[in-house]
Amino acid sequence: MKDAYERRALLLHLGDVLEALSCLSRSGQLYATLGDAIAREDSLTSFTWLGYLDAAMTPQRVNERATAAFFLWPKTLLDEDLNRSLLASTVQHDLFAGNAKGWERYVAERRNDVAWFAEGLPVPSLEAKPESRFSRWPYPADSGAS
Repeated sequence: MKDAYERRALLLHLGDVLEALSCLSRSGQLYATLGDAIAREDSLTSFTWLGYLDAAMTPQRVNERATAAFFLWPKTLLDEDLNRSLLASTVQHDLFAGNAKGWERYVAERRNDVAWFAEGLPVPSLEAKPESRFSRWPYPADSGAS
């Protein structure tokens, strides 16, 4: 039964993410950075996870990266066998590359409800940059294919 509560907690978080992105998309074009938007928009202050992101990102970039980070969550959370590492790794890769401190804070918050969240995942390096999962399709960069 605990699994059902953990899935529910993650679905509720996904709902918060979607709500935050909706608020950000309505007001974000007024601000150059996420930090500016959070400081000036009351509608964003309740979404603590936004504060863990790089405040220098543009609101548009936050929207793009969060969409990439969470688009697999609904299907994954409904799968019979829960792929726990996928849930955390997409968020880590797309939202927290190069932001180890923000990632640690995000994970700590998620673990209040889901103790296993991000278990076994390495901490992102400070130099890592988010990379599209499709940037090397159909060939790996080092394949030498032409």
